[in-house]
Amino acid sequence: MSVRTPPTEWLRSWWAEIPPHPYALLRIALGAGGLLALVGLTPFELYWPLDSLTPLVTPSSGWPKYWLVEHGLGTAAGWALYLSLWVVFVAMTIGVFSELAVLGAFVGQILHAHWNTTPLSAAHQLETVLVFCLLWAPTGRVWSVDQWWRKKTGAPAPSGLAPAWPMMLMRCQVALIYLSSGLHKLAFSAWRDGSAVYWSLALNDFHRIPWTIPPSAVPFLAILAWGTLFFELLFPVLVFFRRTRMATLVAGIGLHLGLWATLELGPFSWIMLASYIAFVDPERLSKVSPSSDTRFGTPQLSTLPRASTDTSDIM
Repeated sequence: MSVRTPPTEWLRSWWAEIPPHPYALLRIALGAGGLLALVGLTPFELYWPLDSLTPLVTPSSGWPKYWLVEHGLGTAAGWALYLSLWVVFVAMTIGVFSELAVLGAFVGQILHAHWNTTPLSAAHQLETVLVFCLLWAPTGRVWSVDQWWRKKTGAPAPSGLAPAWPMMLMRCQVALIYLSSGLHKLAFSAWRDGSAVYWSLALNDFHRIPWTIPPSAVPFLAILAWGTLFFELLFPVLVFFRRTRMATLVAGIGLHLGLWATLELGPFSWIMLASYIAFVDPERLSKVSPSSDTRFGTPQLSTLPRASTDTSDIM
């Protein structure tokens, strides 16, 4: 007789099968995040040609970039990369050749990081690691042009269930992001003494709205700093259990909406909130979808085999 404990249930959940809806919604949200990032990296002349705000290209920069500059192709290559990223992120968002678009987005993110690191932030790194997790999932089975086209042409639909392990991988990645961020903050005295939020809001490089912080707000800002620190350190534990998961995610939504409203962080808050889709119960999310006779051709899960393990109870 096997004993079912939280660790064994967590391990079993990696090999379960779930509805494909979380992967489709993650594809849409992360694709939109990539498009937001591209909009922020304008005007084109400022960030994409190799003679713009980029690290100086020298022979030590590597053969491709140096060769392009030597032959006067730095601007043309920048246009090619920029437009290619637009194509793959639009295709990823609407679900055209979904799995190929996700792969193209991941490769494009890597190329972009090697092309010009100057304007990139943590949002770029976050998008890259989340898209990597999505690489291994069937992202175009529902809520996609791919699925609509299969239905229109009468092509056979793929299986309605998907492996859970890419979703579990993304959950672990998000938990590690919070934990590493919390440990990094803990090393700085400004977070330990509660002044970090005050200084972030006071810096011209970060605050969204220039304003003078009144002295009466300092204790409240200290509470926010300590609250952020504790949230990031405890997130991997609290999100593990179903009873505390929803409250943890709601707190995270409040945190990132607050960051978006007060600080200039690019699409970081949007991409971080998009990652929360991985923590939504796949069964509940699948019930939002219409039945298979709609234009997106969602499979009727009631006619399919049930998942071998209920991943809504554990991480």
